[in-house]
Amino acid sequence: MNSPPIKPRTRRKRGVVAVVFRDAKLLIIRRALTVTAPGKLCLPGGGIEPGETEAEALVREMQEELAIDVTPAGLCYRSVTSWGTNLAWWHAHLDDGHHPIANPDEVADVFWMSRDEVRYAADVLPSLPPFLTAWEQGEIELPCEWR
Repeated sequence: MNSPPIKPRTRRKRGVVAVVFRDAKLLIIRRALTVTAPGKLCLPGGGIEPGETEAEALVREMQEELAIDVTPAGLCYRSVTSWGTNLAWWHAHLDDGHHPIANPDEVADVFWMSRDEVRYAADVLPSLPPFLTAWEQGEIELPCEWR
């Protein structure tokens, strides 16, 4: 009797998400129409490349997507998406006077949004509402009075 072949364990994809504030508003992007989940609103971020730390990926992704330099301040949340990607949510600082510029290959638009604007937006990526809920319930500590 033959056994079916054992498949090698596949690694889950890993991603990093930037949590950036300015004047009590959160940095939000609208994804380009040419990427996965086109047109959805989300926090900026992307995949972690082999050999790269989460903080390094965060800095690289902010440069690639928005042409900005950020300083990682610390990990604030972890989640797994419904499609199996492990996400590391990092609070990051953006220097005053720097303004995000959307890379049209990845980002259609950039916004600074209040809590209510994000909460009631109809077209957010499914990974964002659980983060917002955890934050509002005090499971995540961030140095911002987000309103």
